[in-house]
Amino acid sequence: MISEKVENDNQKTEVKKEGKINRVYLLTREGMKVYLKNIEIENWKSIDKVKIEFENLMLFIGRSNHGKSSIFSAILFFLGERNFRKNDPRKADDPVRIRGVFEIQSVERIKALSKYLDRDDMLNLEVNVDRHGKTCYKVIKGNRMLEIDFKGYERITNEVEVLFIPSIATDSHELTEFFYKKLLRVLEREDTLKNVDVEEIMNIYSCLREEYASKGLQRNVIFNIARVLARDSLGVKKSVLGNTMILYEEPELYLHPQAERELYDSLVHLSKLGTQIYVCTHSGAFIGLKQYRSICIVRRDAKGTNVFQQRKKIFSRDEVKKFNMNYWINPDRSELFFAKRVILVEGQTDKILIPFLARILGVYKYDYSVIECGSKSTLPQYIKLLNKFCIPYVAVYDKDNHAWRPPLEKQNSLRRNKDIQRTINYEIGRYVEFENDIEEEIGGEKIKKSYKNKPYLALKKVMDKEYNIPEILVSKIKKIYS
Repeated sequence: MISEKVENDNQKTEVKKEGKINRVYLLTREGMKVYLKNIEIENWKSIDKVKIEFENLMLFIGRSNHGKSSIFSAILFFLGERNFRKNDPRKADDPVRIRGVFEIQSVERIKALSKYLDRDDMLNLEVNVDRHGKTCYKVIKGNRMLEIDFKGYERITNEVEVLFIPSIATDSHELTEFFYKKLLRVLEREDTLKNVDVEEIMNIYSCLREEYASKGLQRNVIFNIARVLARDSLGVKKSVLGNTMILYEEPELYLHPQAERELYDSLVHLSKLGTQIYVCTHSGAFIGLKQYRSICIVRRDAKGTNVFQQRKKIFSRDEVKKFNMNYWINPDRSELFFAKRVILVEGQTDKILIPFLARILGVYKYDYSVIECGSKSTLPQYIKLLNKFCIPYVAVYDKDNHAWRPPLEKQNSLRRNKDIQRTINYEIGRYVEFENDIEEEIGGEKIKKSYKNKPYLALKKVMDKEYNIPEILVSKIKKIYS
């Protein structure tokens, strides 16, 4: 396993030995020559206006038909990888405007692109399309906006090689062949063929030459190639893809969960070594809280598509240790990023009983996710996370004021309850408090006295045909799912 010690975004990450390779690589933009730092998109498909700040790895997540593909198509158009289409403008009578800021990492590229650069060696490129479909290209230098011709635009965008892997293709065999051939061209252009086991990549691809290769096999070929690229990049301590941008839609398609996790690790390694990788996914396996700056939640309302990112630190001081990012966020808990509303609970009993009772009452909702936080003391950390990403939630906790508890325990419980209430942003979240605990709410006296097998005993009780849900518990379950 790889262990990391990260000081900040520009410092080195030390990696334990694996085989013969002592892997030490730089985070963020090592190996990049021209890096797309941010983009502003106006009047494009479902987008009225959004601005996105980029990390090397970007994870675009959100519900279907909320605008993730609109963002990808805007990036592809901006970089000259797709043509403008009649239905691209959100409002037909308004112009389309896409502006991107490039950070130039190479002295050689700074010299080559000097006529387009701002004072701080940034390159501000803007593409406009008017209501008649006429396209113009501009660069911004200081307070001046200068129009450039198509050749100048091509000279800029040709600095970034783009590999696009869509989720759906009419001919997936043709798509994979295109990806394979373009990949070889990229490796040749970057002069990194000597660092890659090209023969292994060719062998992986050769299995597609059969006439009836399935779509699942096509995606597995791309997965296996990504694995080779990550391994060989780690070997030379820089990305063999160099100045390449990968846009990857739903990489989880046709992959089993173990392969999803391995592909995610491969993409993380490539991004840390310099390759820009933008992933559109519906899988929790591709969400890691250590890469929280990479998470971009895409939501759509009546005004159009919006994006939610968190660029600042989520936790401070010893909160990181308390929350323990590696332990508390896993493919199960990372489901919270995809939910319409999150129900935070303390433990397993709550996680099992609340949705079960909601089904009995007919208020259960599939797009609400119940997330077990492990204990009452970690609930505030989850609340902070949801606050930062503007994800609606309800925090459900036990009052823990039982008569049999000693005074000091009751005092500590009261303090933790107040911590939960203070942490909530009441514009997007609320709380529901059980009177002492859910076992007491369902009327489980035996369960309350014996804390062994609590989830099993509680579920057994409410599954009894003679069981009637107390009215106060009915109102709380309905409030949780309202």
